[in-house]
Amino acid sequence: MTKNAKMVTLKIDNVVTYIDPPLKGQTYAEFKKKLGYKPQDSVWMAQANPHWDGWITTVCFGSGKCRCPNKKSQMHFPTGLLSLAREFFDNNQIAYQLVDDRPSLGNVSPLEIGGAYVLRDYQEEAVNNALKKQRGIIKAATGAGKTVIAGSIIAKTGAFPACFFVTTKDLLHQAKEELEKLIFKDGKPVKIGTIGGGKCDIQDINIVTVQTAIRSVGMKFDKFDEEDENDDSDEIIGDESKKSNIKNLIINSKMIICDEVQHWSASTCQIVSDYCSSARYRFGISATPWRDMDDDLLIDACFGKLISDISASTLIEKKVLVPPKIYFVHTKTKLGGTFADVYRKGIVENTCRNTIIKNLAEQMVEDGRQTLILVRHIAHGEILQDMIPGSVFIHGSIASKSRQNTINRMKEGKHRCVIASSIFDEGVDIRPLSALILAGSGKSQTRALQRIGRVIRAYEGKTDAIIVDFFDDMKYMRKHSQARRRMYKTEPKFEISDIEADTND
Repeated sequence: MTKNAKMVTLKIDNVVTYIDPPLKGQTYAEFKKKLGYKPQDSVWMAQANPHWDGWITTVCFGSGKCRCPNKKSQMHFPTGLLSLAREFFDNNQIAYQLVDDRPSLGNVSPLEIGGAYVLRDYQEEAVNNALKKQRGIIKAATGAGKTVIAGSIIAKTGAFPACFFVTTKDLLHQAKEELEKLIFKDGKPVKIGTIGGGKCDIQDINIVTVQTAIRSVGMKFDKFDEEDENDDSDEIIGDESKKSNIKNLIINSKMIICDEVQHWSASTCQIVSDYCSSARYRFGISATPWRDMDDDLLIDACFGKLISDISASTLIEKKVLVPPKIYFVHTKTKLGGTFADVYRKGIVENTCRNTIIKNLAEQMVEDGRQTLILVRHIAHGEILQDMIPGSVFIHGSIASKSRQNTINRMKEGKHRCVIASSIFDEGVDIRPLSALILAGSGKSQTRALQRIGRVIRAYEGKTDAIIVDFFDDMKYMRKHSQARRRMYKTEPKFEISDIEADTND
């Protein structure tokens, strides 16, 4: 027996799907949970608010109760969760009909993949899946050629204008350079627009920083998490004419592809997604398309479900990546106090631990490995730079041009030991790197996998990669280390070993 007497109509738009008539009573309550999630700290939040059941839903009632940036009057939910909604109606024997209310794309103009470039088998499969599904999430391990996959989807679809959203200025320049080598029209490279980092050059295909996008629609950029160093300042937003042009581009783009999609559960990205009202084609791509906060449903809400999964182990088997050897250095330090106190004393200012990092880095360089050391705090990087002769430290406070110069020198093999902050966590492609020291600890499993991706790209003469992580047996850090180790073990081609060390000062 159906719970609703009337046939429910699901009217599909690019961003949301409307429900008519609106659900009521227990059916509505259950539907909200089906399309909802419990945040990581829901237990503590519920204690502060005894009238809250701990659930956050993506369903909006409408009629003044809409939580979307662009208010909507009817009951609705994100179109990316349509499959979940249909599952709910089917399981509860609620009759429904689908009405596709999305406007026609009009004329499309597919472009060419440049030169003699031929897509690899897994890349072609991911592109074909995307063309068929029209929206979804592509999990592609570092080295899979995310930009090539994204550019091929854009070219073969030919739905313009198109926006490729990135999360840093460094990725803005890198993506532009790669796409201009890939996408052609009538045998000539297509000009790629860049929006962000002080530039506003709008073309049919555009690379756009999320920071500039959010400010162009009159909202404030909020950092993705506590390790995010990205700056939302951009002088082009001070020009009201350019700001209006960028906003119109976002609203009118027929396709969006979003790099590092794990960030799209953040409020900043949710707002940008809501403004992309004309984007029928919607894809998120990342090596780690999930979050550590149990709010992954918000990512699906923007793009839909997973449609391709290209793992690191698969690429290692195909010789696209080199196998990593991960060494966990076990440390034990007795400390008390707040997280900030423990992190400062046990990680940043731990002389014994830092000496281990120094000795390992110098040994790796001596063995001929180009070495990267990743830290969370600038103070930690400065300490290590003073300890390691010839090392270079770059972080988010350094000018973008200077960072790019350092990256270019690394690609040329001229910097043998570089210390970097979280700006190197995502996307930066420096293939000669063959050794990595994760000096900063940290709870994020997604960032941990992203960091390993920095050194396992194949390169001439490189047969493997050495990664050193720390299993810090101390307050707070113990669980973080355990979580990272569990994540590494999900990749069967990752070799993991343990080393005992004493770091009591």
